[in-house]
Amino acid sequence: MNESPQLLEGADVSGNDKSVKDRRPRALGLGRLVMAMFWVLGAWALVTAIVDLFHHQNTLPWGPQIVALIAGIVYFVGAAGLTHNGRRMRIIAGYSIGISIAAPIIIGIAGFDVPDLIVARSAWSRWGADFYYLPLIISMIGVGWMWRSNPRRIVELAERLERPRS
Repeated sequence: MNESPQLLEGADVSGNDKSVKDRRPRALGLGRLVMAMFWVLGAWALVTAIVDLFHHQNTLPWGPQIVALIAGIVYFVGAAGLTHNGRRMRIIAGYSIGISIAAPIIIGIAGFDVPDLIVARSAWSRWGADFYYLPLIISMIGVGWMWRSNPRRIVELAERLERPRS
């Protein structure tokens, strides 16, 4: 545990103390807005997919509706990864955001040859047109936020500022 004393209060040096309190400040401002956008998009995509599954029409294939459900789950996983800003959760959020950028592009291109892929309302069909292209836009914002809030990058910037110039 290489945390500075002002961030962790009541820490036992041996690592046996279970009452360690994290004193870092919570995310405010833009970070919360990015998280909220992911949670809202995830809820919107998931609820839309569930409603479409319950009102399934026999003329539509099941595959695109299952993909729509997976899209909602992927956005929820990304939102959870952004909200819980630990190392592992950042990795999960990164994969989730990567999928949420690649999937609309892949499904949009594949939809030219296989029109059944784009018949269901989905955050990923037709490049997210059913959701006003917000899935791609919010995912790009998520990539920008992941880069901007990367702890490793922030520490490197702080170390550059602290070093005396020679």
